[in-house]
Formats: sequence, structure tokens, C-alpha cells
Amino acid sequence: MGLETENPVEFLTRARTAVISYNETQKSLTKQREAEKQASRALDQAKRDMHDKTEKTLKAREAEITASYDQQIKEVEARLKKATALREKAKNEGIKGRIQAETEPLRTENKELKRQAGTVLSQDHAPIFTHTGLFYWLFKPSGFKEILIFILTFLLAFAVIPIGIYYMIPSRQSLYLVPIYLVDIILLGGLYLFINGQTNGRHREAISMARGLRNQIKANRRKIRAIAHAVQTDANEEGYHLQEYDDDIAKAQQDRTDIITQKQSAENTFATVTRNIITDEIESAARSDIERLAAEFSSATKARSALETEEKEQALRLSGEFEQFLGKKHMNVKDIDTIRHMLDKQEAISIVDAVSKLDHPAK
Repeated sequence: MGLETENPVEFLTRARTAVISYNETQKSLTKQREAEKQASRALDQAKRDMHDKTEKTLKAREAEITASYDQQIKEVEARLKKATALREKAKNEGIKGRIQAETEPLRTENKELKRQAGTVLSQDHAPIFTHTGLFYWLFKPSGFKEILIFILTFLLAFAVIPIGIYYMIPSRQSLYLVPIYLVDIILLGGLYLFINGQTNGRHREAISMARGLRNQIKANRRKIRAIAHAVQTDANEEGYHLQEYDDDIAKAQQDRTDIITQKQSAENTFATVTRNIITDEIESAARSDIERLAAEFSSATKARSALETEEKEQALRLSGEFEQFLGKKHMNVKDIDTIRHMLDKQEAISIVDAVSKLDHPAK
């Protein structure tokens, strides 16, 4: 026979002690599991902090290196831009001076031709209107441009103006076009014939001579434009004295190349050497704390594992020694005390009888 029948009070006392011990172990295990989680979180946080600090420091150092060289490159490019602008300005001034020099004879000749044309017209007492370019466009055109101006002026006078007047009439009718055209032809046509008679009619020879001189001026102007175009497209820059600017540009370009090379070298050194040094320094500074936290986590893990083992062993003992007699639902201090009270009061003759009465209380 077992202790449960020979000495049920002792059996219940042991069961009660075992249940209390098991409950305490469970509480300790719950606390230890929480302590292990906190230790794990603290260790993970320390590692994240070290990683974040490393990345932030590396990023800042790399940005400082890049910013320093970028600033130097920016300053050199500003020098290069200024030197290029000064060279372009000097070249343009040289081109302008060369054009001025090479076209000076033609421009001087044009001034003389213009003076001669004015003299011819003045000596013939031609109207002042004959001294203007508009007169020759309208009354003695020569060349494609002047003929085109003459045609456009003709269309304006005898097409656009009368049609415009017609459309300005509120209640217009097609019959109105006839008198409008007649008035337009009489006024503008008559004015044109009158001016032509007073100029070409009376001063034909002087105007023809002036026309010839003006044609020479036009020819000279074409030559001037041709010379200017040839000078502007000439690739030879020797006569512009640009060597000083070229030297400044070459120096700025070389300085920029040197700085870019230095920047690439510094970035390469940072990536292969400095980066590792900074990382090692930060990890060394944080190593003691991480090792301490790792030790605490390891200790907490071992303690939790030991408590889990103890809890399993106690659970097996409760199941093997007491639960088969008391029942799983009665494995608590309250029910055990109730069973003992029933035995003490002789309300039950045995543990099994007491458990049965707890399970099936009398009605």
C-alpha cells in the first residue's frame, strides 16, 4: 500500500508542498522568460545603436570629404568659366577689330559714294525726298529686295486699303467696291504719278546717276557682309592674342582634373582603409557593453532553461505521485486543504472517497 492510504495526511502535506513549489517555479519561470526577453532586447538595441552610430559616422565623414573636394571643384570651374568668358570676349573684340580694319576702305568708299549721290541731286535741285531710300524703293527700284518692297506697297495701296475700307462700311454692298477702287486709284495713283513726274520726269539724269551710286553702295555692303562672315568663320585665331587666356583655361582644366583625381583617391582610401578603422574604433568602444549584455542574456537564457527543466520535472512528479489519486483539477492548495479537512472531520474515509465527494457533492 502507498502513503496515500497508510498516511493520507502526510501524503496530502507532501502534495500540498509539491503544488506550492510547482506554482513558485512557474512564477519564477514566467519572470525569467521576461528577464530573458528584456536582456535580448537590450542586447539587440546595443547592437543597433552601434550599427547606427557606425553608419551615421561613416556617412558624415564621407560627406565631409566629398563636400571639401566638391567645393574646390566648384571654385576651379568658376575660374574656368570666367577665363572662357574673358577669352570669348577678347576673341569677339578681335574679330570686331579685324572686320573694322578689313572693311574700312569699303565703308569709306560708301561714305564718299553717298556724298557724291547727295551732291548730284543737290546740284540738279532735286526734291529732298529723292535723297531717301524710300524714294528709290517706290520710284526707281533695283534688285530683288527693292522690287519686292515695291510690289508689296502696290498691293497695300490698291488691294488692302480699298478692301479694308469696304469692310469698315456697316451696311456694305458689292457695288460699293467700284467707287472705293476709283477713289483709291485717283488719289493714290494720281499722287504716285505726280511725285514721279516731279522727280523722275524733271531730274531723270541726276536720279539715274544717284541710283547707280546707290547700287555701288549696295554692292560694297554685300562685300562688307561677306568679309565679316569670312572673318567670323575663320578658324585661325593667331591674330587675336588669346594665348594668355588659353594658358589660364588650360591651368584651370588641369587643376580640375587634379582635384577630381585627388577626390577619387580620397574616396577609394576611405572605402578601403578609413572605413574599416572607424568601424573598428566604434565597435571597440561598444564592445564591453555588448559583451556585458551578451553575458547577461546568456545567463538569463541558462536560468530560463534550468527553470524549464525544473518545471518539467516537478510537473512529472506531480503527475506521477499525486495527480493519479487527487485528479488533475484538484492539484491546487485549496482543494488539497479541503480534502484534508474532510478527512480530519471524518467526512470521508479516504483520499479517494474525499475526491469522489468533491467531484459528486451530495444534493
